[in-house]
Amino acid sequence: MPKTLHFYTDGATVKNIDLPQYPDSAWNWITGKPDQTNDEELYSRVAAVYRVANMTADAAANVPFAIMRGDKEVDNSESWQNTIGFMENPRELLRLWRLSLFMTNSAYGLLEDGARQRSRLRYIVPTSITPIVDKWNGLTGFKRQIGSETRDYTLKDGRVFWMWRLDHTTELLPSDNSEFRALMAAAGVLFYADYYVQNFFQRGGIKPALLQVSGVQTREEREKIESVWDKIVHGWYKYLGKVISADTMDVKVIGDGIDNLTGSKLHDEKLADIAMAAGMPLSLLLSNSANYATAKTEYAVWFRDTVVPWLMFVQGELNAKLFAPMGLRWEFRPEATDRGQEEEAQRASAYAAYVGAGMKPSVAAQVLGIELPEGVEYAALDPKPEPEPEPEPELAEEPEVEEPEKSLPTVLTIEQLRELEHWQDIAFRKLKQGKSLDFPWVCKTIPEELAGGIRERLPECRTEKDIERAFEMNARDDDDDALKALADALNRAVEAVAPVAETSEAISA
Repeated sequence: MPKTLHFYTDGATVKNIDLPQYPDSAWNWITGKPDQTNDEELYSRVAAVYRVANMTADAAANVPFAIMRGDKEVDNSESWQNTIGFMENPRELLRLWRLSLFMTNSAYGLLEDGARQRSRLRYIVPTSITPIVDKWNGLTGFKRQIGSETRDYTLKDGRVFWMWRLDHTTELLPSDNSEFRALMAAAGVLFYADYYVQNFFQRGGIKPALLQVSGVQTREEREKIESVWDKIVHGWYKYLGKVISADTMDVKVIGDGIDNLTGSKLHDEKLADIAMAAGMPLSLLLSNSANYATAKTEYAVWFRDTVVPWLMFVQGELNAKLFAPMGLRWEFRPEATDRGQEEEAQRASAYAAYVGAGMKPSVAAQVLGIELPEGVEYAALDPKPEPEPEPEPELAEEPEVEEPEKSLPTVLTIEQLRELEHWQDIAFRKLKQGKSLDFPWVCKTIPEELAGGIRERLPECRTEKDIERAFEMNARDDDDDALKALADALNRAVEAVAPVAETSEAISA
């Protein structure tokens, strides 16, 4: 079959073009625009898509950063002074760029007054930009279209900043396989499910139906019945006491109402698909984590595995195309976020607890994974002292064997410390409300031997100080505290191997 050519004229010449090579978005439609759900509808009208896209963009925009010249800090996000002169609101730029990357795998900025002045770098919509690619020289510039007007920018102009995310299907231009495209199928199902439900209730909650009538003799009678029935189906009649002249009437329902949708798991499955495509835990998307500690852990994992890798991509593009030619460097600092600082504060609290119990500082630092200053070494944790000679057996009565008492856990993980903190906060609130402190608590990560002691002590607490003592690991009546015993054992073990270095003794002091 011969190939069909389409011709158009600019008034001076007649040209031919293969129309299918251009997507629908490349045209300004006067009439007959294809009737299909576009990206903007799925983004703005499907709640899960809107939330997951904006959570991703907001998380990226709120990560601290700094502008560096060598080892010297020129500017930072905490007290932004716009020292570089062309980024008035960098957080908003980052938010829009990350949102653009989520939807299209591309992001653009325009330097309004040229590369030398660099007065303001502002966000521009990716759909208004068309890369100009030469088959021999590769990318040579960009064409920007606003309405019916176009303008070309060459790479030498330095006016357009761009970021393109590639994958295995592309070599130069951004990939079509964006995060948004990965969840479009699931988003489309949710969109049309909501659309159907909305239309169902707009017509009064009445299922689609045909009315079969017999005994209608005249055209006027048929039109009257049709008019009344149409108003009933649309819910336009407040009262349905209508008299219609007909021998018999039979209503035939077409399709289903919304009964099947309410009992279907399809909605939950598509929400899970959207969260999976965005690399986000489903409970984080729905804000229904099992508890506060779990929510914080899930956020930390998502931030580390999804948000930070994209930030490193943005950082590389900013430095290569904007800041390196100026002798500067953009540097994201995800460890300085509230989440990162919160984890560090918890580790510091645990470190203080261990040291307060008698554990050597270098040993406590090794247990918690804290880096020591340069030149300071960790003390050995599992020394192997020389075995002592076994004493000769003596004939004596066998002593009564006592069951060993279960010791408290010696080292708590970050998750266990977070759960203890959450449990303690609830106890504080119940105390302020005058409620009983003898309330149930199901432990997710805390060992039962530790939780059992807390449950026994909580009902006797009368003040906040009492509650704090109830949650202390050394809150036992006997002097043989497990944590102190562990600290003494570790200290003796270290001394048995070799004396601690002078630097380690300096930290102990």
